[in-house]
This record gives sequence, C-alpha cells and structure tokens, in this order.
Amino acid sequence: MYDILKEIHGRNLVRPIETFKAVYAGIILIVLLLAGCGTTETVTTPSPLPSTPTSAILTSTTLSNPTSAPTTLTSTTAVTTEPPLTATVEPAAATVPSVPDGLSLPPDYTIELIVSDLRGPTQMIRGPDGRLWLAQLNGRENDGTGQLLAIDLATGERQRLLADLFKPTGLAIIGQAVWIAAGRNLLRASLLDTGAIGPLETVLADLPFNGRSNGTLTVSPDGRLLFETSGRRSGNRASTGSATLWALDPNAPQNPQPLATGLKGAYAHTFDAAGRLWTTDIGDDLVNGAAPPDELNWVIDGADFGWPACFGRQEPALNFGGTEALCRATRAPVVIFPPRSTPTSVVASPWADDVLFVALWGPSERVVARIAVTATGDNATGTYEVFLKGLLTPQHLLVLPDRSLLVSDFSAGKIYQIRPR
Repeated sequence: MYDILKEIHGRNLVRPIETFKAVYAGIILIVLLLAGCGTTETVTTPSPLPSTPTSAILTSTTLSNPTSAPTTLTSTTAVTTEPPLTATVEPAAATVPSVPDGLSLPPDYTIELIVSDLRGPTQMIRGPDGRLWLAQLNGRENDGTGQLLAIDLATGERQRLLADLFKPTGLAIIGQAVWIAAGRNLLRASLLDTGAIGPLETVLADLPFNGRSNGTLTVSPDGRLLFETSGRRSGNRASTGSATLWALDPNAPQNPQPLATGLKGAYAHTFDAAGRLWTTDIGDDLVNGAAPPDELNWVIDGADFGWPACFGRQEPALNFGGTEALCRATRAPVVIFPPRSTPTSVVASPWADDVLFVALWGPSERVVARIAVTATGDNATGTYEVFLKGLLTPQHLLVLPDRSLLVSDFSAGKIYQIRPR
C-alpha cells in the first residue's frame, strides 16, 4: 500500500517540483542579470579626471542613480565650481638690456654705447646741422694735433671739420660762428653757407691759466660766451685776471666782464631751467698740508669764492694767509667733492627739477654724480650720490633734445647714451 501511494504521489509531485525548479532557476537568472546590470553601470561610470579635484556632487550623483547614465553625465558636465587645472608654466624673465663695458647705474635707466674709437674727447655740443660736434686732443695733451669732429649719431658717419688744434677743451656755437678754447687762447671761425668752417682767428690770446687748460665754454641764455681763466697764484693772491669766470659779448669780444672770482679752476658751467648758473671748481695746491676738496657752486654776479686764501666750506687756508673773518665773507659752495675728484662737466638733469649731474674725472672719484639741490635764500645746499660708475675717466655730459643724456669717457674714447626706462 505504501509503495502504491509512493508511486502515485511521486508521479503527481514530479511536475510541481519540476515547475518549482524552473521557476527557481528563473529567479536566480533574473537576480544574476540584475546584479550584472548594476556592476556594468558602476564600471562605466566616468571617474573624475586626475587633474581635477574629486567633486562630492559628482560622486553622490553617480551612486544615487547608477542606472541613469545620462543624468549622471549631465550633472558632471554642469559642475563648474572648480575649473580644470592647467599645466604650470614658469613666467619668462623680463628682458633687461645689457649694460656695456661693465658700467653700473640705477635700474630705472638704460645705457648704450653709441660712439667709440675717439682719441681724448673733451667738450661735445649739438651742432647747427643736428650732428654731434666734439673736440678731441687726438694725441697727447700738448701735441697740437687736436680736432673738431662732426658725427651723425644715426649713421655713425664722421667728418673732420678742423685739425691741428692745440689742446681744444672748449666748444660753442653762437650765431654763425664756432668758438674754441684752445690752451690759453680763445678762437673763433665763421660757419660758411657750404657747411664748412672758415679760417680760425684768435680773439683772446695768452689768457691767465694754471699751466693746464681753461676748460669748457658755455653759452648763456642771453647769448654771451662764458669761459674761465684758471687760478694762478702771485704770493697769497690770485694773479691778475686769473681764477675768474668771464662773460663775453660776441659783438664786443675784446671786453669780457668778470662774473665771479676766487675760483681755482671753474672748468665746467651750465644754466638750469630756472636760469641759475652753476660751475664746478677744481682745487689744486695743498692747503694746510692736504689736498683741498673740489666744489659745485651756484654763481651770482660779483661772487667771490675765496681762492687761494679760502677753500672748501669757507675754511681758511693758513698757508695762503686765510683767516676765518676773510673766509666768512666769501660765497660758500653747494656741494664739496672728495679731493682730486676733478669735476669736468655739469648739466641740469633732463628728467627732474633741481637736479644736476656732474662728471668726476678722478683719480679719487671716477663717476657721474647726481646732485639734488635745495635753494636756501640766495644760495643752496645739495646732496651727492653716485649715478654712473665704471668709466675710466668721465669727461663731458650733454643733454640732447630727446632728453637723453650723453656721457663721454676721455681715456676709453667712447660716448654712451642714457635714457630712463
């Protein structure tokens, strides 16, 4: 009986069991398919780029709706809170023009070598034809081989205008004439319509001097010619006519008038924009057992700067009869330079008011100095700082119409041009 029932129930249970197995297998398959679909979405979800910081918004969006790939991609594209990082590029260093010949000047200025191969250049001016005119010794100081050159700064072309000059240290143009300080003489020549220079004539001869030279020439705003006669002693006094800064009317050249006295060597002079006249003064003879300082002075008509009895800041030269009372009555300098500085040129700055530049030839100082002056009553005080160094022997300074500054080097035979950046 049991066997019969078993057989009957076995036959009846086979189909439900088979049906159950089939259903169960289907459920397993569906589960596996669903799991497979989830796994596939997770793998294909774009991960953040390495160069972009991982966004919390992007991560949570991907996990919350793993089957909504379009939504995830749209959210990813819309996230702009942090821009992509770009490759780091080091900024290029600013291009700084090279400084020629190892020279040194403030970083706010540039300097360029524009003329070379000169032989002892002295004074330079802007010629009537727009070229640079300059005098040069063209040999040793007393060889008598000096020249007057004209140089086109744009092309470098040179023309010799005059030759065989004796120690030409000063140069100026007034009207239709060129003036030259040559040793102890003051020369003049006409400027011809052809552009040439006519024959030289001696206007003043055998001027008092100290055995070296009588420096540069300056044209005043009213058209007079300024020149010096360097100081020569007669006992404890200046020799007649020496140690003086003079003003000459070109229409009455035989009757120059003294502007100031007591100047050992008023080698260089200039007028500033305010019309003030400045002159350098080169000391020489030992005073009180030591070399005297050199000076920058503001000149007023009739001033006495005290040489030889007084030097420096109105100090008495005891070996030349100086006294405190005598020196107090003299005109004080604006700036004093170290002894043996030898200031050979002075110009008003083209870039600032109440500022002067002075070329110090040396040997103690071989620089271009920047002098800031402050007027105090009828005189002034000044501060001195180095502007340009590295020249062998700074000789002359010239401001051009474009407000650049030319500086010549006597020993190197070169001219440099300085501009503000």
